[in-house]
Amino acid sequence: MNKSRIEALTDGIFAVVMTLTVLEFKVPEDGNLFSPNVLLMLLIYITTFVALASIWNSLHHVMTFIKSNKIDELILWSNHWILLIVCLFPFSTVAHAEHPNSLTASLAYVSTYLIPWISLIVFSQIIYKQYNGSATLRTRNLERIKIFLVFLLPGALISLIWLYALPIVTILMAINWGRHSNFD
Repeated sequence: MNKSRIEALTDGIFAVVMTLTVLEFKVPEDGNLFSPNVLLMLLIYITTFVALASIWNSLHHVMTFIKSNKIDELILWSNHWILLIVCLFPFSTVAHAEHPNSLTASLAYVSTYLIPWISLIVFSQIIYKQYNGSATLRTRNLERIKIFLVFLLPGALISLIWLYALPIVTILMAINWGRHSNFD
């Protein structure tokens, strides 16, 4: 498979998912756009958008380490797995926004939120072993694991009790996760 085709598919799916997520929200019947429920939905949407943008950025940067123009089946299906979970974001975001006190909706959202990050770490390790062997990629992956364990996992678990933990953690994580050193 040509690398540019998988990148195009990935870009397209992320664009559609980011758009669908906001389209799922309905204008309240009373027209009050500043009600606590609407503001909470907006906060959850922004959290999702920042998470999706961070996942896309990281996926794009990891793919730059593939120097070959050809992608093997393992990379292809690893990327598809990440895209599968990303496609669940509109559903889990709206379920969580409309039912913020539901443990089931919160668990669905937190799971949809965490799985792509874990998958991205595994994906990066596969690329490191199969294609590159770059010390930069290896170091960056170790940083991702630390950020996941320090920020993301605890924040996601705390958000099951305190809803506002995940938006805070998402912003902190995006700032830290998104800082990339020069690639070799």
